[in-house]
Amino acid sequence: MRMNLQGAGKRVLITALAFMSVHVMAAQEWDWNSEKVGRGSTSAIVLDADHNLHVAYLTREAKVYYALKAAGASKWYSWVVVQSTHANTNVYPRLAVDRHDIPHLCVSFGILEYVTLTNRQWVAQQIDPGSGVISYHCSIAVTPDGAPHLGWYHEFLPGGTQYSHFRHADLEDGVWIVHSVDGGIAGKWSSMVIDSNGFPHASYSQWVHGGDLNYAEWDGKSWIVTTVDSSHNASSARGFDNSLVLWPDGSAHISYFDGRALKYAHQEHGKWIVEKVTVVAPGHDAYGGSTTLLRDSHDNPHIIYGDLGAVRHAFWNGKQWQIEAVVSGALQQYNNVDAAIAPDDTLYVSYPDPDDGFVKVATGKLVAGSEAKKVSTAEVKDADPKKVSTAEVKDSDVRK
Repeated sequence: MRMNLQGAGKRVLITALAFMSVHVMAAQEWDWNSEKVGRGSTSAIVLDADHNLHVAYLTREAKVYYALKAAGASKWYSWVVVQSTHANTNVYPRLAVDRHDIPHLCVSFGILEYVTLTNRQWVAQQIDPGSGVISYHCSIAVTPDGAPHLGWYHEFLPGGTQYSHFRHADLEDGVWIVHSVDGGIAGKWSSMVIDSNGFPHASYSQWVHGGDLNYAEWDGKSWIVTTVDSSHNASSARGFDNSLVLWPDGSAHISYFDGRALKYAHQEHGKWIVEKVTVVAPGHDAYGGSTTLLRDSHDNPHIIYGDLGAVRHAFWNGKQWQIEAVVSGALQQYNNVDAAIAPDDTLYVSYPDPDDGFVKVATGKLVAGSEAKKVSTAEVKDADPKKVSTAEVKDSDVRK
């Protein structure tokens, strides 16, 4: 009997050590360093295939700037691409790059402008002119052959009637083709990506039935719309600040806010799985908030978001969500944060610093020995893969 108990004890110890081993091997840590880009109140960032960094931002003088830092360079170069948006609040320039590293921008400020670099000259076009008032967030993505796709919130018709449709346009043979994706009160917040067939997909907020998060995909003929997460509550902020990424298997993954709750939704076997990752501080302003979803080299999700007093990084380590602070120190909320990820899982986070008014980029490099590991289901078969450990929701060492 004694021998059996000892054997059972050894088996329990071995099992515990095995799970400890998985947890330690999966743990990750980034070393963060920040640099200034220019003075501004919003930010958007993209890393291209040649490791050049592109940033777009709005200034307090209501100008839109584009900034570039070439791979290996130490200096940022900036250009004014929109002389005036006539307002410096509720204006959010967005950015994408094509396979030739050419930047493409959109910005909504009563009208919708698309800006790109053509023959070394900045060229701006108004999209859907004369259609009424276009406001809040736009979204932009570029196909492999360089065709831009834009999404936007069409708030009012020319006569002043509320319209509130989520609209989409793409450039076909030099002509912008415009469609409504969804009606109701749709698309105040949106995110757009292009799939391997060159078709657009979008996540967006919808208020027609209360606070909802919706997902739309173009099948070549029409938009197919599904509800991802519905509150049936008109005062709900569910679906705000959404960010969409397609995984290599074609499944859609979305980060977003539901009031103070940061959520992550993804498709699995044809169904939507919704998780609560964490909560932000009381007093968080969803209109200034932001989430950016990223996929690392091991297909694990990362979410960068602004909070009161910190920019935070939530990541799935193969077993549970962990959260660290990217930067902290300001008393106010960090608004309009964006991020990009490199093939080696280096993170680039753009954010306006509420203390000194500069748009900055924080670079996070994986600390040696803490590389990500894709944990197999066999290794964690007795664990709950969707359970969020509150013990992991804490700040790590912060390096400004």
